[in-house]
Amino acid sequence: MNAGEESRDGVFRRLGRAVTAPFGLGSDVEREPAVLERAMSARRILDRIGVPLVKSDDVEWSSGRHAEYYGRSTAVHAAVRVLAEAVSRPPLEVWRRVGAGSEYEPAGVDHPLQRLLDRPNDVWDGGQLLRTVESRLALWGSAYVAIERDGDGVPYEMWPLRPDEVRVVAGEDDRVVRGFIHENLDGRAAYLPEEMLWYRRFNPMNSFSGLSSMEPARSAVDMGTEALRFNRRFYVHSAAPSDMVITTEGNPQQEQIDELIERWETRLANPDTAHRPMILSAGVDMKRLGSNQSDMEFIAALQWSVEEVSRAFGVPKVFLSEFEDATLANVRTMEQFLWRNTIIPELKMLEDGINHRLTPHFEHFVGELVVRFNLSNVEAVQESQSDRAERLATLVGAGIMTVDEARREVGV
Repeated sequence: MNAGEESRDGVFRRLGRAVTAPFGLGSDVEREPAVLERAMSARRILDRIGVPLVKSDDVEWSSGRHAEYYGRSTAVHAAVRVLAEAVSRPPLEVWRRVGAGSEYEPAGVDHPLQRLLDRPNDVWDGGQLLRTVESRLALWGSAYVAIERDGDGVPYEMWPLRPDEVRVVAGEDDRVVRGFIHENLDGRAAYLPEEMLWYRRFNPMNSFSGLSSMEPARSAVDMGTEALRFNRRFYVHSAAPSDMVITTEGNPQQEQIDELIERWETRLANPDTAHRPMILSAGVDMKRLGSNQSDMEFIAALQWSVEEVSRAFGVPKVFLSEFEDATLANVRTMEQFLWRNTIIPELKMLEDGINHRLTPHFEHFVGELVVRFNLSNVEAVQESQSDRAERLATLVGAGIMTVDEARREVGV
């Protein structure tokens, strides 16, 4: 076994779900008691959710084609990065209920759930996990985080899974989920519903596959990409005209046609000779087909592509490096718009998923714990001093608040 294979085995051993043919029983490493038990556990899970060892038609598979745009489109790359960095900015905290009331207090950094959120596994930290989840939500429309549990059923690790490697196994009535299957070249793993954090965008066409933000913007991004390719070819040929049609008065032989085309292509392929004069034979004329860059409004097409990405991802253009009309005032306004209309709903969705699927594993009674993002240090969602002063003055003037109450609010 080479070093690369040993490394993969080590990662999957930590994952606790290495199930190769048949379910991890083939190598000496996988015959170790702990790994053998995990492999057999995965087999039992597959039996419980009723999935055969071959691919089944009732399994939904996420397409990874939209993820390719992250490396092809600067606007998409910027939008996804802005979302991912923003989501990972506020700390994710565990709060514990005080007594039987409705008040909560921080559970502290030593709480098992807080430690799991801060360090999901030996490789990832909490910020990396959140950035990965948000990026995959934006590109795929779905995100999966596998929850690994110990013998007592308590989660001790979480691992993000690529959406295009995860199958959602639906029930017979398509209203419930029987489980999940993670499958790649290294093997297969099965998870029960309570062992998976599953996030997905609303998809009116499919209940088990999220709709990527890339889908409505795909045509615009493709158009911008093709415009860039066209312009690049134009400059590679030293701005020499292309897409030409050749007309003649006579009937040239095929050899003459091939010679003329070869001369033309050779001239354009060399920037040093692209603009030297070319002499045509008598009766031969060349005309250009199509439109030039000015007629096609190349810059306007690129700007429209960026605008479509901005609308689809909910990220203002100014954060996609469109600074033409940016001022200090409208940048602040756009940052507030981004947080209040895009980021905060994302944070709420992430909180709900954790509180629904992960938090109950650490509770002694329902409602004991709650996970929240701490937004106190995010300036975009905090009230400015001038806005606060104006609000307090209005409340005091209307008799709703006393002067002393207003002073206490501002800490005076």
